[in-house]
Amino acid sequence: MHVDTAFIIAKRADGSFFATTNLNTELEITREAETLDIKYGCNDILTLLNNHDLANLVVTKLASNSQSESEKTASSIRQVLEDKGIL
Repeated sequence: MHVDTAFIIAKRADGSFFATTNLNTELEITREAETLDIKYGCNDILTLLNNHDLANLVVTKLASNSQSESEKTASSIRQVLEDKGIL
């Protein structure tokens, strides 16, 4: 069968799911997946990916705001120095 891409979603013994693109991952499969395993596994992986995306967005925003605050402070200092005739 020809496919564009592939990955594996697997359920650990503790009930948590993980995904991997390494199709050579050795797995000891205890039982065949049921429909609910597939549903919950896909849902858990999607939630993890969405949380990861959200975390990256927050970090980017915080870094952006931090940079803006630094720029405002530098601008204020520059203005005071210009007002005093130092610059």
